[in-house]
Amino acid sequence: MISTVRAAGAGLLLLTCVAPLTAKSAAPADRYQLIKVIARDYVYDAPSTVVAGITTIQLINQGADIHHVSVQQLPAGKTVKDFFDATRNGGSAPAWSRSVGQTAIIPNGAEAFITFRMPPGRYILSCLIPASDGRSHVAKGMYQVITATASAAERSTRAPAAVKRPA
Repeated sequence: MISTVRAAGAGLLLLTCVAPLTAKSAAPADRYQLIKVIARDYVYDAPSTVVAGITTIQLINQGADIHHVSVQQLPAGKTVKDFFDATRNGGSAPAWSRSVGQTAIIPNGAEAFITFRMPPGRYILSCLIPASDGRSHVAKGMYQVITATASAAERSTRAPAAVKRPA
């Protein structure tokens, strides 16, 4: 009886150890990417185009002021101007934008991270905290628009549209 239990336990251990070796590789949309965003007073240095998927933003504050990054997805039909018009009065993201998240507020020399799934679309990175004069950092120009595009692998695996052939 004991040898049967040991044999079953050994088999389970073997399956547990082998299973990760036979796992399929992650789908392109599930691959991880790191985007480095440098914050300065009052601008971001960040890419304008990235591949959609699981994304980590590393925010590094090289400005004298405190900063953070808020990530909002811009819906179809909305522009960066619409975003600015909506944030001008209160310094908060508009209700019509989809909040992906935001980092902690960090001082000069610090860094913060945020990880999220970024589907294809347009996003705006902004610093919504107020400066000493009361205006939000985004009102002073601290924003970056990022477009997330489908990867080449995802585009090639999509089925082509049905084509009608003449009879």
